[in-house]
Amino acid sequence: MKRPNREINSFSISMLDTISGALGAVMILILILLTQKIGVESMTCQDVKSELITSSDELAKTTDELTETRKELQKYKTEHPQTIEKISTITKIIDATTDKFTNVVKKISEMKKELFKGTDDASELIAFKIPHKIVMLIDLSGSMAADNNKYKEDRLSQVKAALKMFIAAMDERYWIDIVYFPAFSENINKEVYPGFVIKPELDRRCRGYELRDEAYDNPALTCYKYGYFEGKLVNILSENDKHTFYKKIACLQPYHDTPTEAALEFVLTKGTYKDAAGIILFSDGQPDSIKKKTLTKDALLKMIRRMNKSEKKIFTVGVGTEFRNQEDSEAVDFLKQLAAQNKGFYIGF
Repeated sequence: MKRPNREINSFSISMLDTISGALGAVMILILILLTQKIGVESMTCQDVKSELITSSDELAKTTDELTETRKELQKYKTEHPQTIEKISTITKIIDATTDKFTNVVKKISEMKKELFKGTDDASELIAFKIPHKIVMLIDLSGSMAADNNKYKEDRLSQVKAALKMFIAAMDERYWIDIVYFPAFSENINKEVYPGFVIKPELDRRCRGYELRDEAYDNPALTCYKYGYFEGKLVNILSENDKHTFYKKIACLQPYHDTPTEAALEFVLTKGTYKDAAGIILFSDGQPDSIKKKTLTKDALLKMIRRMNKSEKKIFTVGVGTEFRNQEDSEAVDFLKQLAAQNKGFYIGF
C-alpha cells in the first residue's frame, strides 16, 4: 500500500513497545470471545465467526502497515547513515512486532478452522465459557522481564495489558481478585502507586530467618511466595474501582523464582476464594518444584488435582514465544495438562 511521506520523528520506540505489549490484550480478548461474549450469556457460532473474521482482517492490515513501515525505515537508514543506530533499534522493534502480529493472525485462523469445522448451523452454541467468579493468578518470576528470557520479550507488559482490557470489559456479574507470585518487595514498584500494600502479611516465623531466600525455600512457610490485591473476590462496579486495580497492576514487576504451586495451594485450599468458580493462570515457566526436582511434573499435577476439591476450572495462559509456537517443552506441557485435568483450557500468546 502507498503510504504518505513523513519525517522519521513520527516513529517512537515507546509507541512501538505499546503496540507490542497490546498483543496480550488482543489475545485475552480473543480468549473471551471464544468463551463468552461480554454481557451475553451465550452466542452463536455465526456471531463468533463474524467477529473472528473481523479481528483477523484488522490484524492482517496492521501487519501489512508494519511491514511497509519497516521498508520505509530501511530506506531512510540508507539515505541518512548518521542515524543508523537509532533506525536499527526501531527496525528491530518493528520486526519483532510484525512477527507477533503475524502469529496472532495465524492463531486466529487456526481457531476459526477448529471451532467451525463441520458446523453450518448458526444456532449452535459455544459449549464452554469463563466463570463470572474468577481469580487471576499472575507469574512475576524474573523470566517475565525482557532482559531475562532468551527471546528478549517483555512478557509481563503483555499480561498487564490483557488484565486491564479484561477488567475494562467486566460488568456487574463479575467478581474477581488478582493473586501474584512471588511477593518480594522487589515485585512491587511503589513509586507507581505508593498506596500498594503487599499482602498477605508475612508469617511471623519468617522473621526468624536472616536471609529471605532461606525463608522462601522452606516449603512449610508461605514467606514471600504469593500476595494478593484484596484477599477476597470483589465486584468491581465503578470506574474508580477499576482504576485502583489498574494502578495496582501497573506496580507489578518481575523478580525471583516461580512458586506456582504455593499460589495455587493458597487459592484452592485456604478458603479465601471458596466462592470462586475458576482460576486463570498467566505464566511463562515451570513451577519451582519441577525446576528444583523436588516433585515431578506428574506428581505436581496430581497434587493440584487433589487440592482442587471444589472443582474450580483452571484456565492456563502460556506467555511467550515458545507458548505461541506450541514448542515441545516441559513448561508448555505442564500448562496444557494443568488446564486439561481441571476442566479448563490452555491458550498460548
